[in-house]
Amino acid sequence: MDLANKKVVVLGLGKRTGVAVAKFLVKAGAEVVVSDLQPADKLTEQLAELEDYSLEFDLGGHSEKVIADTDLIVISPGVPSQIDILKKARELGIPIWSEIELAYRFTKADILATTGTNGKTTTTTLLGEIFTAAEAEVKVGGNIGCPLISCVPQLSEQGVVIAEISSFQLENVERFRPQIALILNLTPDHLDRHSSWEDYVAAKAEITAQQLEDDYLVLNYDDQTVRDLAAKSAAEVVYFSQKEELAGGLYVKDGVVINDLTAQQESLIRVEEIGIKGPHNLENVLGAIAISLLRGLSIEVINFTLKNFQGVEHRIEEIVTIEGVKYINDSKATNVAAATKALETFEAPLILIAGGMDKGACFTEFAKKIADNVKHLILLGETADQIEESTLNSGLDNIQRVNSISQAVKWADQLSTSGDVVLLSPACASWDMFSSYKERGNKFKQAVMSLRGK
Repeated sequence: MDLANKKVVVLGLGKRTGVAVAKFLVKAGAEVVVSDLQPADKLTEQLAELEDYSLEFDLGGHSEKVIADTDLIVISPGVPSQIDILKKARELGIPIWSEIELAYRFTKADILATTGTNGKTTTTTLLGEIFTAAEAEVKVGGNIGCPLISCVPQLSEQGVVIAEISSFQLENVERFRPQIALILNLTPDHLDRHSSWEDYVAAKAEITAQQLEDDYLVLNYDDQTVRDLAAKSAAEVVYFSQKEELAGGLYVKDGVVINDLTAQQESLIRVEEIGIKGPHNLENVLGAIAISLLRGLSIEVINFTLKNFQGVEHRIEEIVTIEGVKYINDSKATNVAAATKALETFEAPLILIAGGMDKGACFTEFAKKIADNVKHLILLGETADQIEESTLNSGLDNIQRVNSISQAVKWADQLSTSGDVVLLSPACASWDMFSSYKERGNKFKQAVMSLRGK
């Protein structure tokens, strides 16, 4: 499509997405207006990146400039879709696109897209490693790495886009059509943004809404909500499972991954040989293998990568063992389901550090898992009261409240004995105390490493 001389508004000047979209649009010849709720003095880093670009700013609020004679609005993922200015835009018939919709319109490459509540980053990163090992022309981006609009337009028709896609990014798509879409799992999350569980699932389902019969939809058979989405897709559905033997799918039997997708009951790799451990990671691995097989990659390349891939930072990341106590950083567990899976990964006695920003989650089942698996619980953040109340009701009263990550680590050090695991797995977002889960994880790692000199 031709954007030359079209007025395009970028709504939300995010450090990654908003800036990348603005740069692309200016280079495409559009008349660009960038609008953000924050004033200029709060956006110095972003404005510095755009100082050489010819565009107009609408800062400190979304004024009528957003909708006056506007041809297109592109919104950053952090901008809620139901704010007043976007309601007015819809009434005026102005198209509103997610950044991934814009990127889709300007790439020739195939898109292999992964979504789900948990495991997206690990699976996307693993796929990137597999395709790189296969010497493919590949870019990894989306909700991790580079925004798609800044890294995919230059790919050729032989290229492959490995994309992590969030529910926020899927809220405003029209034609976005991955050649292969993967949905890993669905559990309640972001209910502070999505008005209901049903709306959250509907947003995730948009990843397959435009797929055609010659596309593939890879689904986790073990997740009933995910399995039910097969009925909403025109694509060929492929299943994987850790629990069931699937004719025409991918499954695990007697500790071996079996390929009945592109072969007949072919043994691929023993689970114990895979570099990343735990049932949650096996789920991620099966999804990645399915996509790789559908794209015709060799078993040798897939297995080599699986054996050598060690996972992603901040997701069940082993930091160090000090005096027999193992410290694990799982700051990326920003919801109850992710933290629950982390608890199921370890057999050793656990000291859990949890709590953070309230996203409207229910902690009842999580508290039961804590009572079963954790010997000491350390809480911080907005949700500390809720988790403590739920956990006391479940029968665990070894609970300590703290005000910082450094305090949490000091208490964990005092409470732990050789053979224990200290696990940061918050089950909550980080924004009440930190700028991101990465900052939270890094603060945790710094506090843990300071114990070595005690």
